[in-house]
Amino acid sequence: MVRVSDVTNTFVQESQEDIQQLNNALLDLENAADPENSESIETVFRVAHNLKGNFGVMGYTDASNIAHAVEDLLDCIRSGELAVTGDRMDLIFSGVDLLDQMVQEISETGETETNPEATIEEIRASIEGESESADDGDEAADADDGAADVDAAVPLADVAADLGDDVDLDEAELYRTTVEFEPTGSEHVDAMFVIDAIEDEYDLLRLDPDGDVIEDGEFDATFDAYVLTDPDVTADDVATFYENNRYVEDSAIEHITDDVAAERSQAAEEASSSDGSAADADGDSPASSESAFAHGSQEVESIRVDVEQVDQLYNQVEEMVTSRIKLRKIIEENQLVEAEDELEEHGKITASLQDTVLEIRLVPLKKIVGNFPRVVRDLSRKQEKEIDFQMDGVDIEMDRSILNELGDPLMHLIRNAVDHGIEPPEERERKGKPREGTIKLIGERDRDRVSVTVQDDGRGLEVEEIREKAIDQGVITEEEGRVLDDSEVYDLIFHPGFSTTEEVTEVSGRGVGMDVVNQVVRGVDGSINVESEPGAGTSVTLMLPVSVAIVRVLFVTVGDETYGIPIKNIDEISELEDLTVESVEDRPTITHDERIYPLLSLGDRLDVPDVSPAEDDMVVRIKDTVRQVCIRCSDVVGQEEVVIKPFEGVLSGAPGISGASVLGEGEVVMILDVDTL
Repeated sequence: MVRVSDVTNTFVQESQEDIQQLNNALLDLENAADPENSESIETVFRVAHNLKGNFGVMGYTDASNIAHAVEDLLDCIRSGELAVTGDRMDLIFSGVDLLDQMVQEISETGETETNPEATIEEIRASIEGESESADDGDEAADADDGAADVDAAVPLADVAADLGDDVDLDEAELYRTTVEFEPTGSEHVDAMFVIDAIEDEYDLLRLDPDGDVIEDGEFDATFDAYVLTDPDVTADDVATFYENNRYVEDSAIEHITDDVAAERSQAAEEASSSDGSAADADGDSPASSESAFAHGSQEVESIRVDVEQVDQLYNQVEEMVTSRIKLRKIIEENQLVEAEDELEEHGKITASLQDTVLEIRLVPLKKIVGNFPRVVRDLSRKQEKEIDFQMDGVDIEMDRSILNELGDPLMHLIRNAVDHGIEPPEERERKGKPREGTIKLIGERDRDRVSVTVQDDGRGLEVEEIREKAIDQGVITEEEGRVLDDSEVYDLIFHPGFSTTEEVTEVSGRGVGMDVVNQVVRGVDGSINVESEPGAGTSVTLMLPVSVAIVRVLFVTVGDETYGIPIKNIDEISELEDLTVESVEDRPTITHDERIYPLLSLGDRLDVPDVSPAEDDMVVRIKDTVRQVCIRCSDVVGQEEVVIKPFEGVLSGAPGISGASVLGEGEVVMILDVDTL
């Protein structure tokens, strides 16, 4: 891995902040009533000029040249020589996107690989009054940097290797599909929607060029998608699928099942005899493709710390060292009374140190939502919608690790609101609404919890439509559907795979991927609330903790095993013999304050071996606001403040378990998620 210098890291951080500021100022300029006299044009020009100078000083000539071209075009707008138009702003935004991409390359390797000449020529042509689009010869030249060419397709042996050993080509069909877009400068946005649609309809085996190249816009508005389908799907079916997608201008379908089957054995041998890197270098699995387009926000990789916080941290470390010396001396002299007092003081220092570190880790919400206005602008322009996007309360702070998890769910909710929530202007007028729809992202803090709400004034959710779809798709039975209230029906959109969307183009429709949003939010000890009114809009609120999961838990035992239950979820602890257990529909229940609570046996739910019910079992009643339920366990053995580490990989999202904690003796204890137990 290339080590990037501290000077370069500082340059990258400042450049990323400048680019975000430039994006938002450009949006203000585009929406200004009088762009020539707008304060935004001065901000835009100043930031672009600053970027150009910084790139030049650091020796990144290509980046400086594209920044210079953008600056010159903005200067023409500022002087009144050129007007602010949608196409011209698209050109400026494409230049800013190149700068962002080049900064990312500098962050990773210290160098830039992107060639900005084609975009620079387009900007210069716009300034000179020439055509803003290159001629056919130029387009062919630009295509050399990674276009998907049918004649230069992925070797069939590599495709065969991608299939693995589990796929029986006698029970499936394989197609190479070439997808073409209209060259508008926003092909990567179109590709995002189309690739998601492909993954919803078929098994996407690989992309050529790969997902990262397409997402960055480094392709000539054409890519190849290798898709695996059911055996009854024909080439005509696949062609119709693309014809019905409004983002696709043209497509070509090639049936390659037989050819790949013939190459399969040979490809496997070649793969095994290679250096092992071909699949990583050339291939792009469905997972990596999905990952490339799922991430709408960058992770927070650095934080700024006030000098006062650094001094405070240093003083606390000094106190910790002093306390350690005292404890060592006390232990050597076997002074047990003094040891107890010093341990108490040591605990206070540790708690203070913990608070300081947690405070240092806090990062404002705007760090991950700063690019959302640009996303809404691009999507709404592509879909010919008029949208006023507003953000409020984005200065609230949260732990960096929680923010990193929050970016993608919020991006998904924003895309949902744009793509499926807000109606086209003509439809809104017919409904008596303003042509311009409104989407708001609102952050609020209440003590140790934060709420982030995405709301729109669009179509809203149809309760009966969701109910009927859930029944049709087998998510619930018809009897269950009849007794669900509106809020419970809304919760159905979080069921894996559930969607009310009919058209393949509605890739971000309500429900598509909402199960992932729910899983991520619950993984950081959060919750989701959905409110909607048909015809008036939808509001989705994420409730999240401010800091990482350091919580006080109650330890309970089941046989020889120990588990932790967060104290904040517990209402009461009782002995089983003091309660009356009744059977309702063959299930044990307990009545408290005229409310019936199901009694769950922890041993049964977690399949703990060799555990039998006993009269001296304990019962933990959970707060009604969390879940109306009681949990039966063998014993209650105390409580302690612990750090909860969420599971990753195959254990991520396991029902009933939110993570694990390592105790002082090295014992690993599972922490229960009572909501999904």
